[in-house]
Amino acid sequence: MGIPIEELEPILWGLSGVLGAVVGSFLNVCIYRIPIDGLHIGNPRGSFCPSCKSAVRWYDNIPVLAWLWLRGRC
Repeated sequence: MGIPIEELEPILWGLSGVLGAVVGSFLNVCIYRIPIDGLHIGNPRGSFCPSCKSAVRWYDNIPVLAWLWLRGRC
């Protein structure tokens, strides 16, 4: 009647990978920024490149895809 679990398994693995990349990216930002800037919940700064300090656009924050698109560069 429903979709067999065997057919859903690749989709669940893919979604788990995407969720892991998003959570990992967020934790990386927290681990990098909190010791340097402190915790600014009321007035957070936008994302920036640690090398040149230029602002990072929202679509350049997409884990893995943006890194591939930018070829690992700023």
